[in-house]
Amino acid sequence: MHRQALTRRAAMLACCAPLLARPALATPGWRPTQAVKLIVSAAPGGTQDIHARAAAPVLSERIGQAVVVENNGTASGRGAGAIVARAAPDGHTLLVASGDGLVLSDILFGRQQGLLRPRLAPVTLTIGASQLLVTHPGSGIRGVADYVAEARRRRGALTLGVPGHGGIAHVISEMLNRQLGGVEVVHVPYRGGGPATLDLMAGQLDAMIITLPAVTAHVRAGRLVPLAVSTAARDPAMPEVPTLAETVAPGFDVPSTQGILLPAATPAPIIEAWHEAWRAALFDPAVNRRLSELGFIVTASTPAEFLASITDSERRFAAAIEAAGIRAETV
Repeated sequence: MHRQALTRRAAMLACCAPLLARPALATPGWRPTQAVKLIVSAAPGGTQDIHARAAAPVLSERIGQAVVVENNGTASGRGAGAIVARAAPDGHTLLVASGDGLVLSDILFGRQQGLLRPRLAPVTLTIGASQLLVTHPGSGIRGVADYVAEARRRRGALTLGVPGHGGIAHVISEMLNRQLGGVEVVHVPYRGGGPATLDLMAGQLDAMIITLPAVTAHVRAGRLVPLAVSTAARDPAMPEVPTLAETVAPGFDVPSTQGILLPAATPAPIIEAWHEAWRAALFDPAVNRRLSELGFIVTASTPAEFLASITDSERRFAAAIEAAGIRAETV
């Protein structure tokens, strides 16, 4: 009953799979000459960190150099993007970031701090996933209807953890609140999903919105209680969890993506070499199995497809940000 049509973005990514499954090129046209940094725009333990560390060993084997994961989490996610935008365009510094988060960051902070997206070159969309509304066992909330009722009862006192002020989780919450008609919660921004998850399990938060794979293990172990996913269709990794659309918010559909970017001036042969390397890593049997088990949709899009996804997100979220009244803050 819940095998609904893929969302527009999921369909776009899924259609690429047959092409992406081809073996990677045996010898890229470019190879790095020193250790490579993957700058992750979130704290350890979140989605970006998980898939970067899963892919790093295969990337290292493919390129013949060490691949080092460095976390640079800020509440807006702009710190990591700025580091990579300023880096030499020589292929040795890559950004691991949320495609949606990059768009939202520029919408919120671009006017004051300068746009990041024009200073970065898309390499590949790596993975997609649902966002999950989740709580802890001690909250007494057992379903999304309970969550809404509790938020209404407490009138702006229910605390909701979000990885990043103005990030995808924050925007999902604001869109949901608006659709429900005046529901208010206290948004508590974190520098990544890992710290937010720890606080939720400790009972320091009432609920949280986070990428589903980042908390799959905690849900399966009973440490967290899933309430609903943000996509139009139920997530295959947790088919028992309903969607917001089928429960309290008809038509609600907000997926999220992760991707790799380089400095904007990076030559095309380097971008292509990294695209091939990431494709090889993501479709490595062990890496692919690990990511799929966690609930990620492995994509490995082309740079052009990543750019198209970013453009689509810009159109979708600009109006949502304005309607929700989300404003930039110092982070």
